[in-house]
Order: sequence, then C-alpha cells, then structure tokens
Amino acid sequence: MDSLDIRLLRALFPGGVFALSGVDPRPSMQKLARVVGASRVTVRRRLTRWKEGGFWKGLVTFPNPDALASSFLMQSFTLRHGHDLGRIERSLVDIFEPVFLFQTEQVFNTVLLAEPREASERRQRAFRATGVGRANGPPFDIAFPQSTVRLGPRDWRILRALRKSPDPDWVAVASEVGVTVRGLERRIGRLRAGNALFFFPELDFRRSHGSVTWVGVLFGTGTDTKRLEKELARRYPDLLEIEPIFPIELLLPPSLRSGVAGSFSFFLPVPSASTGDQLRRDIGAVPGVAEVLVGFPTHNSTGSRMLDHRIQAVLEVGG
Repeated sequence: MDSLDIRLLRALFPGGVFALSGVDPRPSMQKLARVVGASRVTVRRRLTRWKEGGFWKGLVTFPNPDALASSFLMQSFTLRHGHDLGRIERSLVDIFEPVFLFQTEQVFNTVLLAEPREASERRQRAFRATGVGRANGPPFDIAFPQSTVRLGPRDWRILRALRKSPDPDWVAVASEVGVTVRGLERRIGRLRAGNALFFFPELDFRRSHGSVTWVGVLFGTGTDTKRLEKELARRYPDLLEIEPIFPIELLLPPSLRSGVAGSFSFFLPVPSASTGDQLRRDIGAVPGVAEVLVGFPTHNSTGSRMLDHRIQAVLEVGG
C-alpha cells in the first residue's frame, strides 16, 4: 500500500485504524483531501479504486451494546489445516452470528453479542460438532466505553435505515426517518461523540495493492511500554496504529505465556508477505519485547442477524 492509502486510512479512522471505534462516515471529499494533502479528484479516484477493486466493501452500522443491555465478547478460533476457509467462515457466521469477524491466516477472531449462557453453550457445541477447528478459549468481555447519549426512538429508526445498505444514502435515510440531511449528520455526530453509534467497514486485504501485516507484541514484566511504543513508531513510521484492542496474551498457549506481562498490536504496510520472518526477528530484538506474533490479515466482515433482531425488538416496543 502506498503513502496515500496510509494517509486515507488514518484520516478515515480518527480513533485508530481497525479499532472498534470505527470510522466517521460524514467527512466530505474536500475535508478528506485537506487532511491527506491531496486534491479532491485524487482522493475520489483512490476511494473509487478501493471499492471497485473489492478492498472496501462498504460500511456497517451498529449501536453500543449497552443500549441493548448487552456487551461485546471476543472469541478466537484456530482452524484445522486442509479445510476450506470460506466454508469455515460461513459456519462461524451461521452458528455465532458475530457482529465482527477478522481472519488472519488460520485464525478467526470474532466479536460476539453477549447472550444467555444456555444459548452460548448451544452455539459452542454446534461449532465443535463441525470438526473444523477449535476455540482458543471461552469468550471474554471486550473493554468498551459506555455510551453517554441515550438512543431515542428516532435514533433506532436511523440505525435500522443505515443498516439496510453498505453504502448509506444520507438523503434516503433522512427522508425515511423524517429529518433533514443536515439534522441527520448533526445527530450522528452527537451519537458518535457519545459512543452510542459506530461505523465499521468491511475490508478484504486480499484485494488491496500490497500487503498489510498484523503484529502482536508481547512485552515482559517491568517494560516501559510508552518507551517501547515510541521506539516502534520511530522504527516503523508507516504503522497504521498501536492498539491494545484485546489482551492477546489470553489467546496464547501456555508455552508462550511465561514472562509475558501484557501486549498490544499494530498493523504495518509491507511490500510482500515474505517480509514476515524478518519483521519477527527485528521487532523481537527491541528491548522489552518478550514475543512477536506476525500474521497477514485476509479480510474482515461485519454484520449480525442477532443484532438486527434485537434492534427490531427495540423498535417494536417503541424504543
């Protein structure tokens, strides 16, 4: 990926690329062009290239789970070699109905909506019965900020209208819910600022030009993590984020947990996948690093039938 791709991703993800806070869907082409230092024509062409090439498949909208009296959980699955990954992904989607699913080589990470224990256990048994892989551990809570803005009845209608299309038409959404486009944008801005509403794109890294690598950094006890992050940012100025999204060490086998005090991850554009081994050696030599995990993200997908059902249930009782 070239420098314009990197600048655009950073501009679109103000809270950190690939972080759960997602993207802001409102910036105009003029604002994006100003932020990345390119012309509007250049920015429009690049975004069109992303969509036509299949790298950027559109946006999915979802509420803060606390609005549904729920929470987000993370669960990781390791797959057995020799199975069709597309079929396995469909099985995970059908069984768990994840809000968000991210694949890195032979591992799928899922973000799930919490549900009663009996239902969760039933889904786990159904996946084990497929014989295509194993869960790396039980689901665990993701630290997620509480929303400070209450979703009202009109907000739920906005949410439902936005979820109908991967590329929302602001004029159509505003008309459907009975507000002006300007009013819709202002309300979405307030909901995003209050952590009540999130937008996340579906990305297919196999269709990007160039490669992106995911690096998990495990650090040892007594490590100055701020200094470690600054050193990595100095060595790799093109890294897309440093983000402690979830505790990677919880997903590790016991053989890798010894001496690990914590972890964070980042995404780095690289010329090709062949640089993975060298990256592992180089980053592993940085003081404080206990272990380095390198993977090449294949794609992510977003959306959830379970989430749609819960949104509809809220609408049916009047928000």
